[in-house]
Amino acid sequence: RTMKALSFKEQIAADNAAVFLNDMEFAELHDLNGTECKAIVQDISVAQSLSIQAGKDDYYPGVYGSQLQVNCLKADLPEVPVYGMRFYLDEKMYEVESVNDDMGLLTIQLVANDR
Repeated sequence: RTMKALSFKEQIAADNAAVFLNDMEFAELHDLNGTECKAIVQDISVAQSLSIQAGKDDYYPGVYGSQLQVNCLKADLPEVPVYGMRFYLDEKMYEVESVNDDMGLLTIQLVANDR
C-alpha cells in the first residue's frame, strides 16, 4: 500500500497550520472581524529614523495610535481584508494598512488612531 505524496501546495498548507500557527508556539485564539480563529498578533513600533532628512515626509500612524501585524490562515477568514477597510481585532476597530498572502498565510498590517 503506497501513500500519495503531498503536492508542494498541500505541503505548504499543512506546514502553515501545523508549524506557523501551532497553539503550543505563538498562535492564540483571536476574534478577527467576527471570526474566531488562531492568529499571531504583534505590536509594531515606528522603526524608521525621524531625523531631518530620513522620513521627514512620511506618515507615522504609530506615533499617535497603535499599529499591529496579524498572521493567520487565509482559509480561516470568510474574506481576505483589503487596504483601507475597517477591521475588528478582538472587538477593537482598526484600519487595514496592507495585506500579504504568502501561499495561504496572511500578514495583515492594522492601524488604529488612539488620539
